[in-house]
This record gives sequence, C-alpha cells and structure tokens, in this order.
Amino acid sequence: MKNAMRGKIHLTILFAILIGFFFAYYLKEAKEQTTIRLTLLGEITELERHRQELNSEILHSGFFLYHDYDPIHASLDRFANSLITIDQLYSRVESDRHSLLRPHLEELRRDFEQREQQLIRFLSVNSMLKNSAMYIPLLGRRIMEAVPDHQYHALLAGLTSGLYLARNSLDPDLLPGFRQALDQLAARKPQSAEPTATEALRLHRALLAHSLLFQELLPEYSQLLQAGLDPAVDRLIVAMAEALKTENSAWLSRLNRLTYLFFAAFMGAVGLIIFLLLRAERENKTLNQLSTALTAAATTDRLTQLANRFAFDSDQNDLERPLLLLINIDDFRHINDLYGTTAGDYILAGLAGLLERNRPKAAAWSRCYRLGGDDFGLLLEEPAGFNPEELAGRILAELEAAEFVFREQPLRFTISLGITRQRPLLETADLALKEIKKLKRSRYLLYSDELNLQERIAANLATLQLARRALETDNVLVYYQPIVDNLSGEIVKFESLVRIRDQDGSILAPGRFLDVVKESALYPEFTKRVVSKSFAEMSDCICEFSLNLAVADILDTEVRDYILQMIADQPEVARRLTFEILENEGMENVEMVQAFIEKVKAAGCRIAVDDFGSGYSNFAHILTLRVDSIKIDASLIRHLDDDTQARVLVHTIVDFCRKLGIRTVAEFVHSAKVHEVVKQLGIDYSQGYHLGEPAPRGRLQ
Repeated sequence: MKNAMRGKIHLTILFAILIGFFFAYYLKEAKEQTTIRLTLLGEITELERHRQELNSEILHSGFFLYHDYDPIHASLDRFANSLITIDQLYSRVESDRHSLLRPHLEELRRDFEQREQQLIRFLSVNSMLKNSAMYIPLLGRRIMEAVPDHQYHALLAGLTSGLYLARNSLDPDLLPGFRQALDQLAARKPQSAEPTATEALRLHRALLAHSLLFQELLPEYSQLLQAGLDPAVDRLIVAMAEALKTENSAWLSRLNRLTYLFFAAFMGAVGLIIFLLLRAERENKTLNQLSTALTAAATTDRLTQLANRFAFDSDQNDLERPLLLLINIDDFRHINDLYGTTAGDYILAGLAGLLERNRPKAAAWSRCYRLGGDDFGLLLEEPAGFNPEELAGRILAELEAAEFVFREQPLRFTISLGITRQRPLLETADLALKEIKKLKRSRYLLYSDELNLQERIAANLATLQLARRALETDNVLVYYQPIVDNLSGEIVKFESLVRIRDQDGSILAPGRFLDVVKESALYPEFTKRVVSKSFAEMSDCICEFSLNLAVADILDTEVRDYILQMIADQPEVARRLTFEILENEGMENVEMVQAFIEKVKAAGCRIAVDDFGSGYSNFAHILTLRVDSIKIDASLIRHLDDDTQARVLVHTIVDFCRKLGIRTVAEFVHSAKVHEVVKQLGIDYSQGYHLGEPAPRGRLQ
C-alpha cells in the first residue's frame, strides 16, 4: 500500500477519532448544560416562593400592630440573592442567539430595585402610621379622664371611630369623615378646671398632631402597600419561567440535531475507511507507476535528459572513491545574448551528448548531470590508476573538433573543468573552477590542498567581517589624493579614495579589502558611505573632487537613486564633482549609463573615464559617454620614462583627446622623471605619490 493511500486511511481514522472525541466532549458539555438549566428553572421557582413569602410578610406588617420587620428584610435579601444566582447561571448557558429570558430578567432586576426602595419607605410609613393609630385612642382616653366635657367626649369618640374605620379598611376615601371630626375637635378645646387644664391642653395638642400625621400618611401608606403587592412581579417571574422553558426546548432540539450529525459523520468516516481499504489494493499498481514516473521527472533535466542536481546529491553519497568533473561553459550568457536562448538550449543539449559519449568505460559506475544553468557534472567511481586529467583533455579535444551549427550558423564556445576527489565534491570542484577562471592559464584544474583555496575563502570571510564591522562602527574613511595642474604646478582637485580603519587603529588601503567587498552584498553600502562622506567633507572646500563609480554602481537602482538625491540636495557641491567611471569593466547596459551621465551633467557634474588603456579599453566609449576627461592607466604611466611603446601609446591617447577637447590625467606619477615625461607629452594633470599621498580631509592643504 502506497504512502498516499495509507495517509488517506490514517487521516480518515484520525477524523473518526476526532469526531468521537468531539462527540464525547459535546455530551459532557450537554450534561453540564442540562444540569445548569434544571438548576436555573428550580431557582426561578425558588424566586417565586421568595416573592410569596415577601407578600405574606408585607400583609402581616400591614394588618398587625406589632410585627417584626426582620423577616421582610430577610425575604428581600433572599429575593436579591436569587436574582444574582439566576443571572450567573444564565450567563453560563446564554447563547449568541436572541435571548428570551434576558429581557425579562433585566426588567425584573430594575423593578426589584425600585420596589425595594418603595418597601423601605413603606416600612417607615407603616411604623409612623401604627404609632399614631396607637397613640390617638390612648391620648383620647386620658383626655376623657381629665376633662368632664361630654360634648368633647362625643367629638373624641367620632374621631376615634373614623380612625379605626380608615385604618382597618385602608381606604383613603374614608378620610373626609375623619378629617371633619378632627376639624371639630381642633375647634374645641377641652374645658377643665385647674390643675388639670394645662395637662388636658397638652394632651389635646398631642392628639391633634398624631391625627394630622395619620391623615397625611394614610394615602401614601395605601399606595405603597398596593405597590408592594403588585402582581406584575409575579407575571414577570412566570414570563421568565416560560422563556426559559422555550429556550430549553430549542436547545434540546439543537442538541438532538447535533447528536444526529455527529453520529452520521462518525458512521460516514467508518464507511469511508472501509471504502479506502477496499480501493487501496486496486490503486496500488497505479500508484507504483505514478511514483516511478514522478521519481524520473524529479531527477531528470527536461532539456538535456541528463540527471539533475537532486540525482547528484543522492548518487554522490553511494560512492566510496568518487571523482567529479565540474564543467562550465565560458561566457555562456554572451551566447544567449548574441544568438538567443534557443541557440543556448541547442548548445546545452549538444554538450550533454558530448559528455555522455565520453563517460569512461573503465569506471564501474559513471553518470552525467546537468547541475544547473550552464554547469554540468561527470561523476564516477574512480578505478585504480585512472588519470582524470587525461579524461578532461579528451573532452576538450572532442569539443574542439565538434561542429555546432544552429540555423546554418556555426557556434563556437569553450569550457572549463574543475576536477576533485575531495568531499564536499561540488564545493571543491567549484573552487578549482573559479581558480581556472581567475588565472586563465588552463582549461582544467585538479583540486588539491596545495592550492590553498580553502584558506583563501577563510581569508575572504575574515575580510568581509572586517568590512561589515567598519560599516557598523563608522570606520569607513575617505582619503583624498591631490591632482596637480601640469602647467601651473598647483593642486586643483582631489580624488576621493576609500580606506578602512581597523580595530587597532591601522589604516587599510583598498587592495586589502575592495576586491572581496565588490563581490559581496556590502558593496552598495560602501559606495553610498563614500559618496555621503565626500559630499559632507568637501562641502566647505572650493576645490574640485572626484568619485570612482563602477558600472555596477550605476546599474544598481538603490545606489544610483542615492547619488542623484545627494546631487539634488547639495547642488553647489555637485557642481565641483567629477565621476570617474571605471573603464576596465565591461560596459553593459550602455543606455542606462548614458541616462545617468545626462542627469548628472545636467546638474553640473563632469564625467571622466578611469584606468583608460587597460582591460576593455575602447575609444568608442569616450565618444559614447560624452566624457570631460580621461585618466590614463598606471600600467602605461609607470614606465613612461624608459618604455618607448608606452610613450607612443600615451602620445596617441593625448593627441586623440586634445583634438576632441577632452582633458587628460596621468595616474601613478611616482617619480620626477615620469612627471617630466608626462609634462612633455602634454598631459593636462598628474596624480601620484611623487606629487602627494592620499590623506584625510583634515590634513589637506
């Protein structure tokens, strides 16, 4: 059974287990929800009982003269606690859907808070009303004992009768009779002889005060009592119970549906497992065929039909005495640029066939690879006494004799071979290949420890670490070397040259680090740092100065935009600036270089071609780039005093430039003799250690 089918079955089993787990978890949650909902329903029933107890206590308090208020307060506390418990329980079962119970619960809570205040007021009014109802008959009896006034006695009896009638009926409509008796009694003072007259008058006034208070409080008392017994609260409690029952019913319905869904999903997973098991054997053969095809596709290069890098990584681990020939097509990019990628593909396929034909038959095992781009590999189990250099020579000879004709156009190309026996194979072969490209003395090279390539890499890494630390600690410096006018002998300009200050304070020249930095990602930052510091340090100087720019700097969007922004920000400094474009580099993307030159010249900058006379020297570049001056390379100036050929060549360059109105600068003027010849040849400016060494801005004259 293939892994894919096994994975499907395992995944389905896992799915079934997950469904079972979620179902068990859901049943546990459902059980907990059921318990909470039943408890909640019981708590609502308990709330209704507390309400009935409270109503009973209110009625007892209203009808009995002597009644303890503590049961009323206890009933209020129980009612409030029940509301809190109901809210807490309901928050555990309340869903995101529209809640039926919550509005009733909130309304009941607001109603209870209002009724609680009313009930406290009711108890206060009830106490005062009972007190007055008790004192009025008592005071009346004492007055009747002290005052023998029968008419007063009759009025007093009418007042007491009205009091009991209104008190017992709790009907404010009966107060007019009580009020009439009170008015009559107030109009007649008790008639009594001394010494009881004063006491009778005091009792009369107290009677009138209690009567007036009774008359004032009875309507409020009646209203508060009715509010406390209002059946609206009971209706809210009943509505809460009904809402909870409705929600419980809906929840049970959802629970049933989800239970059916879980069960159906579980049974479906079981059915799918059975189906996959039945189908696994039938698809096993097809899967094996697909696996074989995919393996071939993953390890074979489509263009050349050779094994690819993945196959190489696997094969090299199986060899005891591996030998690798790493083959690279020289300047393959130029073939693509000149003839097109179709021609490039033709070359790649042709070279693949040539390598296949030259696989050594003496080897017990060998295989050709396309390792990527224009890199090929020939890997073999090296037999005893085998000469890899002989194999490399045979491949080169056959390539030399081979004819590659594409669309009736003969194509010629060369290859380089890096050979290695040492692991890691690809890395050591690549080191040998890079050494070939660098030295350009041979077409193949066998890697050995004597080449010190590993040590060179370690040294390069140390240099990069030094350069990175210099950037981080602001130890990238700019030194300035004077350029002298050969007619006046005066210093008229300076060239900005990069330096690094090491941790021990020593100053490192570019030869120690620049070539390595140029091949790293640090180079653009180095260029920007030199540009920035040159602009800053030369801003207060009236002299002209120059900056070296590689073509790669101009083609780098980030560096190019940075330079243009510096020119825009400091136009006065820019008008004293000359950009020295390195002529010893291949001129790629001439259009972009020309566009850059037009922009900087429009801002007042000048253009010079640096190191002219070495490398890719091309007089056409001078015309194409519209240069203002050229700097003749040190290789021509160094022996100018005793090399006739160099003198003729320099004279030709100077004459050519003079006719075009282009200024000339001699580099590497290292002696008075050379300087004298330079002036004789009519070169405009000179630069070199004989005239002045590079120095920091602070030491410039």
